Amino acid sequence: MTYIEQYEQLKEIFDLDRTETTVPESNIRIVGLSFESTADIKAMGDAFDSDSNISQNMRFRYPVLMPADKKKVREVIVLLHGLNERSWHKHLTGAQYLAEKTGKAVIMFPLSFHINRGLPEWTDTRKMAALLEIRKKKYPGVRESTLANLALSERLTENPGRFFVSGWQSAMDLLRLMQEIKEGRHPLFETGTKIDLFAYSISCMMIQSLMISNPFGILNESKIVFFAGGSLFSYMSGISRFIMDSVASDSLGRFHKALINRGSQAIKTIKPLIIENNLGRAFLSLITAGKYQRDREKALAAFGPNLMVIALRDDRIMPVEGIRQATGEKFFRSGQFKTVHFPYPYSHENPFPVLYRKFDEQVDKAFRSVFEPALRFYTQ
Repeated sequence: MTYIEQYEQLKEIFDLDRTETTVPESNIRIVGLSFESTADIKAMGDAFDSDSNISQNMRFRYPVLMPADKKKVREVIVLLHGLNERSWHKHLTGAQYLAEKTGKAVIMFPLSFHINRGLPEWTDTRKMAALLEIRKKKYPGVRESTLANLALSERLTENPGRFFVSGWQSAMDLLRLMQEIKEGRHPLFETGTKIDLFAYSISCMMIQSLMISNPFGILNESKIVFFAGGSLFSYMSGISRFIMDSVASDSLGRFHKALINRGSQAIKTIKPLIIENNLGRAFLSLITAGKYQRDREKALAAFGPNLMVIALRDDRIMPVEGIRQATGEKFFRSGQFKTVHFPYPYSHENPFPVLYRKFDEQVDKAFRSVFEPALRFYTQ
């Protein structure tokens, strides 16, 4: 079965509300579980009070791809998505491939306010269409303002500190999930289960922050794969019809500059204590090359044998040079850093397009050029 055929099959049967789904012609079943976040958003500052009341973000469901013949396993890969994604569809084929070929379970865990952790109206086309017209009139000359990125663009323009806070909550949730798994408190995993990670796009920045701060040494035994991510923020370009518009991007850039310089805007929005802890400093080190550069490179170098980076050659959102600057020259020149390029029109947001059937065979080969090296890395 080709990548596109598998994509269409999984999209048809996938349902987050189901307790369990059998995948046809596969030794994999999809188990749906619930999670409740205990991260205290209110503690981040008064500017985040309204976000703390979004129940969908605090209580949500996530899928686990499990071997069909096992009730519990001792190895798992946690798969994480990119910025402004509202569906798991484009990641299902990769998750199934990893689960089938490695024999490990694969958890697909949503970032804060993403996938099914956002308000329903954020994807209400009729309601958002009216708001889109209002935004375009409010910001003449705004670029790449679309229905797809409107909710995130509005939220980041109103309060760019949400980028950090969402990442912080996502990290806290992931740490709690990993601790539950390690300690045998998760219904699908044995005590001491080995946890690996597959991060795509912006989730790489969150994992990098955890690698640098490494609370409890929880990542010491993990094998980590970055795909199309891992760039310093100053090299990223989030302006995209699928991610955020130019006004939101400019707002976020100004905020991060103020954060680095301890400017008044940042200090008023996020409590200094949060930024000054280990995770906060790790995040700051990933904004621009000079900030905490030595600490960042030293911390990431310690993961060298357990880290693989797969970058897209023509990625304008997460450019290769930005990833190179983040990981350091030595790692960039190692066999653990791979740059891939595909012989069809692709983008950061859509590396494996499914709408143009004339590229079926090429897309299938491109998919394997990413996931086969990841498979070998996880199983060697």
